[in-house]
Amino acid sequence: MGRIRFPPGRTSSVVDVRIGVYGKGTGKWSLKEARDEWELIRTWSRENNKDPRDRKREQKQVLVQERESPTFEQASESYLSEWTTANAQGKKEYRNLLWNQIMPHFGAKTPVGHLSWDHEHKGGKTTRELMEDYFTRVRKRAPTSAKKQQMVLKGVFENAIRKGWMRRDQNPVLNITSPKDKKDHLVQHHPYPFWETLPEFFEVFARNAPNGETTTRSACLLTFLTGLRVGAISGMRWDEVDSEKDLWLVPASRMKTWDASEKHHLVPLTEPIKDLLREMEKVNGGTDFVFASPRTQSKQLNPASINNHFINLGYKGIFRAHGLRTCFLTYGQEVLGFDEKVIRLQGGWKVKEKIQGIYDRHDFLDERRKFMNAWSDALLDRGMKI
Repeated sequence: MGRIRFPPGRTSSVVDVRIGVYGKGTGKWSLKEARDEWELIRTWSRENNKDPRDRKREQKQVLVQERESPTFEQASESYLSEWTTANAQGKKEYRNLLWNQIMPHFGAKTPVGHLSWDHEHKGGKTTRELMEDYFTRVRKRAPTSAKKQQMVLKGVFENAIRKGWMRRDQNPVLNITSPKDKKDHLVQHHPYPFWETLPEFFEVFARNAPNGETTTRSACLLTFLTGLRVGAISGMRWDEVDSEKDLWLVPASRMKTWDASEKHHLVPLTEPIKDLLREMEKVNGGTDFVFASPRTQSKQLNPASINNHFINLGYKGIFRAHGLRTCFLTYGQEVLGFDEKVIRLQGGWKVKEKIQGIYDRHDFLDERRKFMNAWSDALLDRGMKI
């Protein structure tokens, strides 16, 4: 029990704040845990100017609400049966990771709402902090398993968000990376959408609740369709489109890591891309830029507008525009079965070997065109509408 004057001041009454029962085991508190909790209570009371006893009352209300949500085990079952597109062997592996590795640590019967990003646990740590501690330990002994566990957990919580069991910005495993990963700064560290979440995203996109501009929305769609960086997309000009050869010639100057002296990057024009261009011609056909700035038609769209629109749709922290490049590369292989080299060439990734890069940059154009057609068709199947 803690004692404190509230409201603060010598003339105020002393109030007793019950923390819990001393001892070891479920529902009991060690002296250290009780001291830490008492410090949190006093800080919360000062910062919010509330009776310190109200903190436990509010926590109980949240607990009642979250107990109505499924358990972590039930949320995992829902993910495996309704959400993931993994095959039978993959689901078996995911189940082993969840039930044998993760659940013993976080509790199978824990309400999934208690695993939200900022949910505060006994001792003051949030789920996010507990997840980071957990993966730091697992990564030391089994780095490959840590990556798989994080991937599976991400899917479980994304499904929980879809079901309404967790708020959209509360996935606790987003962007957890090892020091080595941070040092390497790999592209896949940008949050990107799971393949199975795309139908829901395209429904949200079509509703356009934030009333995004047509130009911005079309630039977002072309980012999905081509896997290119936003800087290459936003600066697209009408004179870069070769309608006879069904190609978009992106200048090397807009391709990150390319030398200005290198040739254009070639993007095959699929039917959905051509439909999108026809729509944009109605809007910006009299300007130099396909995606002319809605404010100043003489300038291109601000590249940040693409990512900002995703944020305005409610996808902050779930994926970034740059993360779509990972989606492009990952699912082009896993879902469509295309060779990684073909996809990397089409996405404009810089080939590490300079000599090979010079000679391979525009090789495999026929294969790349096949991939782009398959990728466009797959996005339409996922619910994309031009």
